[in-house]
Amino acid sequence: MRKNHRIILIFLFFIPPIFSIIMFGVSETPVESSTKNEFTFMTYNIHFGQGEDNLLNFERLAQNILVAEPDIIGLQEVENGRMTTQGVDMAFWLAKRLNMHYYYYPAESEHSFGCALLSKYPITFKMGEQIPSISMRRVYIHCVVEVNNTLQFDVFVTHLGTRAENLTRQVNFLVENIQKVFTSSTKPKILMGDFNLRENWTHSEESILYPIHSYFNNTAEAVPIDQRARIDHIYASGYQEIVNYYILSDMIPGVDTPAEFGSDHYPTVATLTFP
Repeated sequence: MRKNHRIILIFLFFIPPIFSIIMFGVSETPVESSTKNEFTFMTYNIHFGQGEDNLLNFERLAQNILVAEPDIIGLQEVENGRMTTQGVDMAFWLAKRLNMHYYYYPAESEHSFGCALLSKYPITFKMGEQIPSISMRRVYIHCVVEVNNTLQFDVFVTHLGTRAENLTRQVNFLVENIQKVFTSSTKPKILMGDFNLRENWTHSEESILYPIHSYFNNTAEAVPIDQRARIDHIYASGYQEIVNYYILSDMIPGVDTPAEFGSDHYPTVATLTFP
């Protein structure tokens, strides 16, 4: 009987990773440099790893990400050491699973939740800062990603508050800090995250997100309005062309079940070329 138990344990231990590799393959290793000029960006609120079925599954998050094969990823609702995620450092776990460089900045203490950046390419500068908040603390991060000696990106990732917050103040604070980077850096720039705000596609000055358009274009403008994400946005400046933009809502073709999705958000993806 004990022999049968060992066989069952071996089966349970080895079959999931083998199945994962067969279905999705193994992710690429971090890249130290590249001469390509086309890059895929993703923003993904990972909801602390809890999917539409309310189950915690880190591997499912990794598989959701791998579908789009992004080069640079902005993550929100990333936990580190909290009971809700069984004490796991999620940014570290995903970075190791996806073989990417990473930076994580918590909203409060070290064992908290916050934002993270994952990148196939080295992160040569990294910082995080608190955003003025009334209730739950919010942050943004700024990293420089170095593709090669002549191409680097300033990448910003954020997660703004909900209706209880002064979102106008949060957006203005974010833009004021990004403006300082624009005055000191000519690198292409990406701003992405969960803004908890819908875009005003007439670019009305009454829109809370309007100040962002002084510096960035929303990559969602490449597709019809009904194909654009509601509150998860990818803004860009200094790019050449928007090759593709989409909401990743079909993780496993031919399958339609809540078990597909690692979060209550869908990843938003944009592919851009640069001069």
